[in-house]
Amino acid sequence: MKNIIIVFFGGGTGSVARYLVGKAYLQWKPVFPLATLTSNFLSCFVFGIVVCLSAQKLAMSDSAKLLLLTGFCGGFSTYSAFTYETVGLFSSGKTGMALANIVLNFVLSVAAFYLGMLVAKLF
Repeated sequence: MKNIIIVFFGGGTGSVARYLVGKAYLQWKPVFPLATLTSNFLSCFVFGIVVCLSAQKLAMSDSAKLLLLTGFCGGFSTYSAFTYETVGLFSSGKTGMALANIVLNFVLSVAAFYLGMLVAKLF
């Protein structure tokens, strides 16, 4: 039960962070789904930092990993919104933007993970 509460708290925090990122982009009304891309990038960046620090420098408890990785990063990143937005782009005839969204989400998320690991190694 303790682990469920930890994941619940981390996921809630991540979801609120995701909501705030989306709200920040609303004022610009971008044509491209930048809020989802930003959330996925930042979530992978945090994930990379936590994985690297817990593996090499910090003795991180399983509870802390559940809170940050499964909870926060799981709530902050958003595969379902990415999929919905991509299908919407395809449906509205914006094939180039849909393909760019797929490529950018994948490439930038992988790059963010590695960047997070590199940043963690500086500590």
